[in-house]
Amino acid sequence: MKLVLFCMMISFLLSGCTPTEPEEVPQTETVAPTISMEQNTFKEEKKFGTYEVSDNWVFLENYSGEESAYYAKNGEEITNQTSYIAVEYRQNQYTKEEYDTLVSAILYQLKLELKEELYHNLITESFTSKNGYSVFRVESNDQQNEFDVKTTQYYIAGEKAHVLVQVTNFGQENIEEIAKNIVESFVWREITI
Repeated sequence: MKLVLFCMMISFLLSGCTPTEPEEVPQTETVAPTISMEQNTFKEEKKFGTYEVSDNWVFLENYSGEESAYYAKNGEEITNQTSYIAVEYRQNQYTKEEYDTLVSAILYQLKLELKEELYHNLITESFTSKNGYSVFRVESNDQQNEFDVKTTQYYIAGEKAHVLVQVTNFGQENIEEIAKNIVESFVWREITI
């Protein structure tokens, strides 16, 4: 449970991160994700955008809010070991053109928050979604807690905002494919604040 709360805390902290130059950060590479579109999906419409979710996954109303949505596999009992996907809208100070600065800020914040070993073993990549958005992906595997957990975060860059699609995986098969489909199908909506 502590690890799940820690992962959620990281996503909240990154909403207003400010970059400073870290000593060293993991290397970023450009990689296009592969997706199998064999799954049936339903369209989610939020105030910040739309995306598709596998129909084998259900919306967790009790954990979600106006700017966040949590999903778990249909029929899964909700415990501190339940794999889930979170889709969260966060404002930041960066324009779409400042994508590299956003990535630096995310990495710097992770360096402050994660154990040194976890930070140095992060897997990162950048790619452009099929709808033309810059996406930064960060993967962390924590095998030093009571339960092994893999956390993957996708940051979809917008105009002074980003959407974080976070996967917290305690061994759920195909969860990465479900999250990639959310990322690839995501379309920003114009938000007036």
